[in-house]
Amino acid sequence: MIEVHNLHKSFGSLEVLKGVDLTLDKGKVLVIIGPSGSGKTTLLRCFNLLEQPDQGTLRVGEVSLEFGDGIKPKKDQILKLRKQSGMVFQSYNLFPHMTALENVMEAQVTVQKKSKDEARSHALELLDKVGLRDKADSYPHKLSGGQQQRVGIARAMAVDPEVLLFDEPTSALDPELVGEVLRVMKGLAAEGMTMVVVTHEMKFAAEVADQIILVDGGRIIEKGTPQEVLQQPKSPRAAQFLNILTENKL
Repeated sequence: MIEVHNLHKSFGSLEVLKGVDLTLDKGKVLVIIGPSGSGKTTLLRCFNLLEQPDQGTLRVGEVSLEFGDGIKPKKDQILKLRKQSGMVFQSYNLFPHMTALENVMEAQVTVQKKSKDEARSHALELLDKVGLRDKADSYPHKLSGGQQQRVGIARAMAVDPEVLLFDEPTSALDPELVGEVLRVMKGLAAEGMTMVVVTHEMKFAAEVADQIILVDGGRIIEKGTPQEVLQQPKSPRAAQFLNILTENKL
């Protein structure tokens, strides 16, 4: 489903990703953790080319691309890869002038060229899946943060992606709203949706992830099952980070 080999990414003189390798099978959930500035969000954004790698190979679904000196994917290749994934942002990014229903319909009509009736029917099904069918006609400013994020998940699913990418989807929410978003994500995982999630929600990671990677300094310093990474980290740096994370939750 996702394969990454020797992925590098720099911003000017700052090398953010320093040769990342990973594989994620279809129907599995990968959780990416790590300290601020470690490169975890940059890695996630490389998966749908919101950030374009400088070097390495990337495969998402049936689309495989190579990056390097003198090697630059064509626009149609980039669009083809992006159609494999749906992105859920930490700041919702809903269109404020559109209702929840219209937000979920938009990409179906403009990108997939569906009829409005077909897009509306699918959008209502997805809003029902995230528990918000009754809010279909509500504008974003009338919705709580948790409700807006659930609309964001429905919107990401509307184009029938092979994989969903989540960039700290609960970080902007009040604590009491986090649970409603995580419940939707757990439901998607149980249905076999392939997911990559950048998060600090360790309870969610322990319950839902098939694989966890810990990124630090632009490299994967720990990878394995939740039990292996969270309970039995091999590297001192991983143990230190997880101890700090646990202390901050107390």
